[in-house]
Amino acid sequence: MGINIGIIGIGRFGLNYLNTFNQLDNPKVSWICSRSKNNLDKAKNELDSSVKSTVDYKDIFMDKDVDAVAITTPAITHYKIAKEALLAGKHVIIEKPVTTSSKECYDLMNISKRKNKVFMAAHIHRYNPGIQKLKEDIDSGKFGKINFIHYTHLGNGPVRTDINALWDFFPHTLTICNYIFDEIPASVSANGACFLRDKLHDIVSVNLKYKNGAYVTATGSWLYPFKRMDLVVSGEKLFAAFDDYAKKEKLKYYNNLLMMRNGKPTIKDKGYISPNIDETKPLTLELKHFLECITNNQEPLTGGKEALKVIKILEYAQKSLDKHGKEEEVRL
Repeated sequence: MGINIGIIGIGRFGLNYLNTFNQLDNPKVSWICSRSKNNLDKAKNELDSSVKSTVDYKDIFMDKDVDAVAITTPAITHYKIAKEALLAGKHVIIEKPVTTSSKECYDLMNISKRKNKVFMAAHIHRYNPGIQKLKEDIDSGKFGKINFIHYTHLGNGPVRTDINALWDFFPHTLTICNYIFDEIPASVSANGACFLRDKLHDIVSVNLKYKNGAYVTATGSWLYPFKRMDLVVSGEKLFAAFDDYAKKEKLKYYNNLLMMRNGKPTIKDKGYISPNIDETKPLTLELKHFLECITNNQEPLTGGKEALKVIKILEYAQKSLDKHGKEEEVRL
């Protein structure tokens, strides 16, 4: 018996969900919802006539045959829709940021536990094969101690009107860093600038410091000529470079560390290797995991606890951003 899915929000990413669910074996998209009739008409061109459409998401919750919903609407609507979905007895996967406050996220966690329903954050890079391979090799000791990570996430829009660049891009950053380090940062500082509108940052830079001395510096913005998501890991023994938009060799390991010899910096460039990584798309792996969690009644890798960590760190980063970069100690 397949899992019946409703997708709420059929914009650019909602269509990605629709296409991905349709490629998997056990789910059936039985409902799609959008406030835009034009978006619904576009989506229906790719669907069979049995799929229902609506401009009111509550129609989906009233259908007892719907098992789960995917929410890909604007961030400020996530909490309200997800709460109603869980209370209606539906499993839920929500695009980032899951909510715009830790209080809202905590409430969704409690409701999902009470209703015994899956509550999953769509932190897609936790399911990225390149990031998973990098994590595996870091844990094996190939890199030694990680000194710092330089992370870049940029794009030519879409420009959000409900959240700033911090809340748009940095759920990804924090998901990856929490995964790599197996811990939260000790402190965070954030700064940025508003160009298109007052009080809504279009570009944000964030610095994370960890108890073991590791350091992360990251930049996110939608004011860029093309899409870019990459990170460089600097370890004691090895460098790594990951480029999510590369057509091939997304992950590279460089053995050209700077060494001090007799008080002088020296470099031996031994080139790079590119380890084999699974070519399955992260969204496919993420949605497969969501369906497995429903079937097996298990907590997702990016369930409520992980989502709450990310939201709380974002709140500390927002405090720092409001204070023009003042470093904030992170306490969860």
